[in-house]
Amino acid sequence: MKKNNEKQKRAIYSAAAIVLCAAALGSFWLSNKNTEKVKPENMSESSNVMTTENPPQVNVPVTNVPDERTEITTESTSCYFALPSENNIIKHYSGGEMVKNATTDDWRVHTGLDIAGKVGDPVKCIFDGTVTDVRDDDLWGTTVTVDHGNGITSEYRGLGRGSTQEVGAQIKINEKVGNLGEIPVEKADGAHLHLEIFENGKQIDPEKVIGKTYELKK
Repeated sequence: MKKNNEKQKRAIYSAAAIVLCAAALGSFWLSNKNTEKVKPENMSESSNVMTTENPPQVNVPVTNVPDERTEITTESTSCYFALPSENNIIKHYSGGEMVKNATTDDWRVHTGLDIAGKVGDPVKCIFDGTVTDVRDDDLWGTTVTVDHGNGITSEYRGLGRGSTQEVGAQIKINEKVGNLGEIPVEKADGAHLHLEIFENGKQIDPEKVIGKTYELKK
């Protein structure tokens, strides 16, 4: 009787162990199934690295995009300046260099261009402009100033008194500014035109302007 009870106990224990093992296996199987369900579709099976069907590209030029930037351009103005006289040049613009003045017998800068002529010869305007000043000077004779616009002005020294255009006159290129007279401070050089040209208030070499096309600065 006692032996039968022991056999029954062992049978019960074995059955319980089998049930527990089956339950454990079932739980493990369900856990794996749930893991597969939540795995992202774009997860690589081999590397477990997230991938996309169209990965972003770098260093690829973008086209067909409108350019709304404004191009900045610098406009330049050029003008042709005529010769005021076709006679010979007898003295050049010296810039900052000192030259001998035969009349005063000293050394000084020569601020213009001297063109030979005879008393009474016509002097022509180098470009269209407006007469802004006419003055009689003890050293330079009668001087006429013409404003050509764009910062350019010209001065004609050594003209005869009463032979010039009046202040306010609109004068055209090659039109007469006045007639030659004398220049007391340069009398030893004979009758001649002393021409000075300014750009934005600064003296420039007249030979850079007259008889050629000149690019005006803005």
